[in-house]
Amino acid sequence: MKSKNLILRALEPADVDILYNWENNTDIWHLSSTLTPFSRFALEQYILNADDIFTSKQLRLMIDLHAEDPERTIGCVDLFDFDPTHMRAGVGIMVIEPERGKGYASEALDLILDYAFNILRLHQLYSNVISGNTASLE
Repeated sequence: MKSKNLILRALEPADVDILYNWENNTDIWHLSSTLTPFSRFALEQYILNADDIFTSKQLRLMIDLHAEDPERTIGCVDLFDFDPTHMRAGVGIMVIEPERGKGYASEALDLILDYAFNILRLHQLYSNVISGNTASLE
C-alpha cells in the first residue's frame, strides 16, 4: 500500500532488530497492553508466523518513508482482535519520535482504513487511546 509519502509493507526477518527495540521500550508500554519484555526469539517467531490475519487475528504493517533513498522505517500500524464474524478489528499506530507531528500517522491511518474497509470488508474499526495522548485524540 502506497501513499504520497509512505509505504505500508509486510514484516520482513530484517525487521527483528527494530521490533526488538520498540517492543522493549518501556517508555511506550503505557500506550499498549505490553507488560513484559519480548525476546528476540519470540519476535523472530512472530515475524515468521505473521502471514494471515484470518489465522493470527492480527496484522502488523511497517510504515516506510518512500521518499528516502533507501526507504526508511518510521513506525508500524496494527490491526488486532480481528473478528471476521462481526467484521471488526482494533487499530493501533506507532510513529518514532523524530517523525511525529508531520502527518505520517494520519497518512498511514488513511492507508490502513482503505485496506480494512475495502479489502477486508470490515464494518467497524476501533482504537484505544489514553486521555493524555492528545496527538492521537485530535
